Amino acid sequence: MTDPLPLSDKPLLLQAALDGELDAAGMLAFERAMSEDAELAAEYRRLDALRTALQGLPKSPASNAFRTRMEALTIGEPKPRRLWLSAERRSAALAAGLAFMLGSGLTFLLLPKAPPQPMQALVADHVRGLISGQPVDVASSDHHTVIPWFATRSAFAPHVVDLSAEGFPLVGGRIDMLGATPVPTLVYRYKRHIISLTEVPEKVATPPQGRRSVDGFAVLAWRQANVTYVAISNAMPIELDALAEAFRKATATGR
Repeated sequence: MTDPLPLSDKPLLLQAALDGELDAAGMLAFERAMSEDAELAAEYRRLDALRTALQGLPKSPASNAFRTRMEALTIGEPKPRRLWLSAERRSAALAAGLAFMLGSGLTFLLLPKAPPQPMQALVADHVRGLISGQPVDVASSDHHTVIPWFATRSAFAPHVVDLSAEGFPLVGGRIDMLGATPVPTLVYRYKRHIISLTEVPEKVATPPQGRRSVDGFAVLAWRQANVTYVAISNAMPIELDALAEAFRKATATGR
């Protein structure tokens, strides 16, 4: 069991988690911390529920009378002081107080979580497989086993090729998610490294092509026909280049 988070770190981590500002590895570490800290998990659930409730509050426009009074205040017109507030004034005061409260401390609760970009989502799935110790849902180097497995779980039939002759033996496959759409991911091994290769049809998403680093992992994306292939690993980028070249040749020859 890991050491519990210091009390001083919890508010910042809670806010970062609620705002979606943690990267894939950070969010997984936070989820582990919640599994070991009931108080932290309860506070996260409470704040998440509060944000959902606040987002559902009805929004009504300010009345003409309220706007008139605000305009008068901006030009410095004096107003008589009263020891009591009408119902309308009480409503206006409550609205102003709520606006101040949200602006000063609870704004982050109302902001919707930004959906992860395709690359970040795929890297998160890759990291999840590494941490769990089960990077594949079907373990086989035989494409005659892997292809039928995908056929019952994804609307997209992936190109499954064995690249063991090129130094990239097939380990198996799994289903990853982009939004609400399942996409097929092949898993290869290079020496001691695991490589996830996801096939993303054009109608699902169009991840940017080329090399990049996402959350410390090497990522290479290229297009063939109407499919974008995304390779992710902690291997060197040059090894992903070699995998991509071997994969292109294998699919071109119909292997």
